[in-house]
Amino acid sequence: MTSEREAMVAFLRGRYAEGIRMANDIAEVLATQADEGRMGLTPEQADTQARHRVHAAETRARFFEETVIRHLGTDGPTGQIAELQLHLLIDEHRGTPGHDERWRLYPLP
Repeated sequence: MTSEREAMVAFLRGRYAEGIRMANDIAEVLATQADEGRMGLTPEQADTQARHRVHAAETRARFFEETVIRHLGTDGPTGQIAELQLHLLIDEHRGTPGHDERWRLYPLP
């Protein structure tokens, strides 16, 4: 893997790990607020929302590992698609600290 790809992968892994931490933190807040009768949620509703947020964050990280990382640098269309996915996932975080504008696949209009 090239050093640029390694940097992109490390950046995204960091973002996804942070997303999972944030989802867990939000889950704790939802549970506390619901237990206190705030936010208009029952404890069951808060639990459902919390589990959904954590699951979504974990699934995004899993998608990255299983469908992008696994195929980066491989020959043929699969490797090309993985490379495109990497750049598109990176672009989602434009403006985030640590993001490098040189990672853009397409220049801004």
